[in-house]
Amino acid sequence: MSASGHTAHPVRAPARARLGDALGQLYGAERAEALVRELAQAAEGVRARPRPGHARPAVIAVYPDHVLDGGMAPLAALRRFLDEEVGGVGPALLHVLPPYVSDGDDGFAVVDHRAVHPRLGTWEDLERLSEVSGGLMLDLVMNHVSTSHPAFRDVLRGEGRPGDFHLFSEPRDIEWGTRVRTSSILQRFGAVWAWCTYGRAQVDLNHGSPDVFLSMAGTLLRLVEAGARVVRLDAIPHVWKRVPGGPHQPEAKLLVRALRAVADLVDPSVRLLAETDHRTGERCYLGEELAQHDNHLAVPLLVFTAALAGEGGPLVDWVNASAAEAHGRDGYAFLQTHDGVHLRPMDPPLDAPTLRRVMARLERAGVRVSYADVGGEPRPYELNSSLHRIFSTEAGLDVERYLAAHALLFALPATPCLYFPTLFGLPDAVGVEPSNPRAANRHRYSDGALRALVRQSVHARILKSLLGLIRLRDQTPALREDSGCEARLPAPQVLHLARGHGRQPLHVLVNFGVEPVSVPVPLRRWADLLGGRQGQGDVLLAPSEALWLVEAGSGDLT
Repeated sequence: MSASGHTAHPVRAPARARLGDALGQLYGAERAEALVRELAQAAEGVRARPRPGHARPAVIAVYPDHVLDGGMAPLAALRRFLDEEVGGVGPALLHVLPPYVSDGDDGFAVVDHRAVHPRLGTWEDLERLSEVSGGLMLDLVMNHVSTSHPAFRDVLRGEGRPGDFHLFSEPRDIEWGTRVRTSSILQRFGAVWAWCTYGRAQVDLNHGSPDVFLSMAGTLLRLVEAGARVVRLDAIPHVWKRVPGGPHQPEAKLLVRALRAVADLVDPSVRLLAETDHRTGERCYLGEELAQHDNHLAVPLLVFTAALAGEGGPLVDWVNASAAEAHGRDGYAFLQTHDGVHLRPMDPPLDAPTLRRVMARLERAGVRVSYADVGGEPRPYELNSSLHRIFSTEAGLDVERYLAAHALLFALPATPCLYFPTLFGLPDAVGVEPSNPRAANRHRYSDGALRALVRQSVHARILKSLLGLIRLRDQTPALREDSGCEARLPAPQVLHLARGHGRQPLHVLVNFGVEPVSVPVPLRRWADLLGGRQGQGDVLLAPSEALWLVEAGSGDLT
């Protein structure tokens, strides 16, 4: 545990009661009581770092070894690069993808949850990234571990606790909904068959075992102590198995409730992100005693449809429906992730003809598309190219449209998320093997080469613009989580988002057309927070122009 000198939070009786209730439903009252005692004692030894205030204005996801310098640990090299070359990312959170001891899947095949991989650095190196950001987001990888994990190796040797894993003495048919992997869900290891949702290299944990929950809860406490302001619950829909069945079992929500209570024992300001698509009903993991956030996976395809195909209607419909939902503003929205761009093949947010037009536009630009088998039919599953490629034409990167799309992203009723290479508009990696399409957007950079790249005028301009959006969003009350949002199309290919209420509403206008367009705004005199323009009456938008308009002369515009 850290000896940073921070004072420990007192154990909270309501959190203990909620923890006991959730665990009692999962494991029975007697076992739950013992678990609560053990976790409460562990929480008393954790030195948390509570930070007051609203949620961070943006998140930037980065691999711990995205920046490589042979003379220092990658986590330290990343902090130095962000400090010297970027000037820090301001109030944005840094989502450091799994830095733990692992042997595959770019860190998600975890061998030891409680240790930073020695080749990446130390816990102190990780914690110091808070110096160049608004804090950290870290992953709790709780569905599976590497097949090299000591606990699984012990089981294979006839030792350890077999009940910590989903093991079978013979193969059986298991239907488990749509999965990312095409491998069999059961894999053979000697005399046993193990459940492997994410391929043979990773074996699923059995959260029906209280010992597994105790281990994960202890890991959560360690992440909070390391400075995590948000903890991402990786693959949470898959954590509880029932045959026959599928993802989103009710016990998964009870596990989220229990983990929320564990975090509250130390620091109630820590937020949980359920790594699932935003849904209502059984698929919703949000609530007062659950996670605070989930993902809006529909956003990238809707934004690409507006920005690249000139069809903004589906995005307008999504914004208005989302803003009306109880948890509509609690999601995370992005245009790119470390995995690529998920296209939701089971229920895409576009009708079939529109989807075909957008996919044709992307494929003409050379965007890599992965397909999934959905009911025996191949459907687009994921885009595995950089945003640089997605927003490129025959002439190269369309910088204006790239920046306009991000100005729109930052104005949506959701927390905007960026991926480290998109912060600079970096291109795809070269020489990517077809068998690993996600590698196209997972290139690691030598420190010197990356510095040379980001100093080029195009990449420097993108960085300056996106850092400006991060800071501006943090200073704009109309973009707070609790502010309203209404979307409309005042002209073809022009989107208008009205955010906030009261004295300082914000009107966001984006023209994705190829011609200038004049549109009205309900402001007497307006000022643009992005570029400084001022005027009155109708607003003339240039092609690929985005404006954030407030009433001019109303005092402090932010």
